Amino acid sequence: MPGRAVKGRRRLLSLAIRLGIVALGAGCAVPLHAEDAPWSTRARTVAAYLDQQWGQPAGWGASEPWQRFVIVDALIDYERRTGDRAWRGRVDAAVRNRAGLALNDDALWAVIASVHAWNGDHDPALLDYASDTYRRLVTTYWDDRCQGGLWWDPARSYKNAITNELLLYASTQLYLATGQQAYREWALRIWSWISQSSMIGRDGLVNDGLNASCRNNGQPYFTYNQGVLIGGLTDLTTITGDPAYRDLAVRTALTATRLLSTPGGILREPVPSIGSDGFMFKGVFAYHLGHLLDDMPAGPDHVELLRWSQANAEAVWQASDAGMRAIGSDWSDPASAAGAASQVSGLNILLVAGASADPGGPHL
Repeated sequence: MPGRAVKGRRRLLSLAIRLGIVALGAGCAVPLHAEDAPWSTRARTVAAYLDQQWGQPAGWGASEPWQRFVIVDALIDYERRTGDRAWRGRVDAAVRNRAGLALNDDALWAVIASVHAWNGDHDPALLDYASDTYRRLVTTYWDDRCQGGLWWDPARSYKNAITNELLLYASTQLYLATGQQAYREWALRIWSWISQSSMIGRDGLVNDGLNASCRNNGQPYFTYNQGVLIGGLTDLTTITGDPAYRDLAVRTALTATRLLSTPGGILREPVPSIGSDGFMFKGVFAYHLGHLLDDMPAGPDHVELLRWSQANAEAVWQASDAGMRAIGSDWSDPASAAGAASQVSGLNILLVAGASADPGGPHL
């Protein structure tokens, strides 16, 4: 077996050289240190590993159907922040693959990614899909049970946070893309319902959903619930001009980073095992935190959230052996289970760390 080990090391070294994560000097390969490596280089390395390990013609292996669209959003964000169009073909194919979507929140992930992809290539079919699917959902699955809210599933068994947060964010994104006032009105209507639903605590954290009596069901504060809420609230400030919404997003972000982290400050889900869906949760949080940081004014809150993001990104990078191994689902445990979704979660926190060195825009 020694020959196989040597070949493996040679293959990894070759990959490292191609990805630009080693520097040649004095006739030997010298790994880049943290102070030498821009976050964009690290993000490129992680994205390349994703493609090498899990890339498929119309998506990625080792991921759930809804996660395909979060990966699309991550790679669109990667291109926006770095200018690297290497994954445009993969994005274009994956965003048009709607296979396997069963629940209403699944459909909304696809709606959101379709809007984001349309922003890049203006294919009218993408915006038509997004608007048609949105219209079908609100006309079919929003009703007066619990005084409003969108059902999570076609069987109408559960009204929960993530589905309605996604509807809020889809509304703001569709309004920003089209300028149609109906989407803005729906965004405000959905936020009014969410804010009065009892799912959000005084500290700004949102739990999983409502019970049969239409009250907070006491389920855990999953990180992706906090992330999508942050995204919707940040957009509400953009479309209304009212900074109060962004202030609420900052409150949720600060509480989540303080209370949903390990003692060492590394983001972790509030339950020990969350299955393959949970591999993407922290990435969703990181994605929306990055956009909040882009929009926040300078100040101590921005400094705290940016420093937290950079500490988490550094932990992810170190746990991945500088990009040479998969990023695990638990950022504080290098041996944790990994897949395409956990790899993209790590990519998103790396993008946050490099994107917001100063408020007001991307800085990788």
